[in-house]
Amino acid sequence: MHEEKKERKEATMAMAGLYRRVLPSPPATEFASPQGKQLFTEALQGGTMEGFFKLISYYQTQSEPAYCGLATLAVVLNALAIDPGRTWKGKR
Repeated sequence: MHEEKKERKEATMAMAGLYRRVLPSPPATEFASPQGKQLFTEALQGGTMEGFFKLISYYQTQSEPAYCGLATLAVVLNALAIDPGRTWKGKR
């Protein structure tokens, strides 16, 4: 029991270092920053935001830092409306 508690504490400590991490700027721009809002507005006015709305409607956060690829894949496949043609989880 003590070992399990220690592992949870270590996992929590590792996660604490990822929360609200400062983005490397450039090239990243915080979405809610004035510059991010300006970029969004320009793209919206330029008619280049169609892909964004399709993706954001399926957005999901990753459940673990190591799962960023899986979360991204799920968002993209859902936005593209790709049906794998089979049940992959749950009752078959």
